[in-house]
Amino acid sequence: MAEQPEFDWSQAESLLGEDPAAVPEDMAEIVTELVENAKHKFQELKALSPETERAKISALAHQLRGSLLNFGFVGVGGLLHNVEKKPYESADYPKLMNEAEAAFEASLKLLGERYPTLKLS
Repeated sequence: MAEQPEFDWSQAESLLGEDPAAVPEDMAEIVTELVENAKHKFQELKALSPETERAKISALAHQLRGSLLNFGFVGVGGLLHNVEKKPYESADYPKLMNEAEAAFEASLKLLGERYPTLKLS
């Protein structure tokens, strides 16, 4: 079984509250929007060419990383930081994106298990 991604629970709790059964409705809506937006951005990133669109990839990875870090997605943030700032071969790009997306999905599962009222799983 794959290792669970790093997640900042204190950051999530600061936004969602400590009681998993009492997430404020407005925050639940924000999380739903965050998830939908992140899934869209992952698809957008995966469709870009690392040979010709590095600047666009970097900008989009930066945006996605920032929004996810606000909710505690530290493991995903680290992987997206690598896509945004670190040098890599173009051939490695699909693998980097797949790793980041897999960490996002695993983090979503963790968040959904901790806060079942979010209905993420």
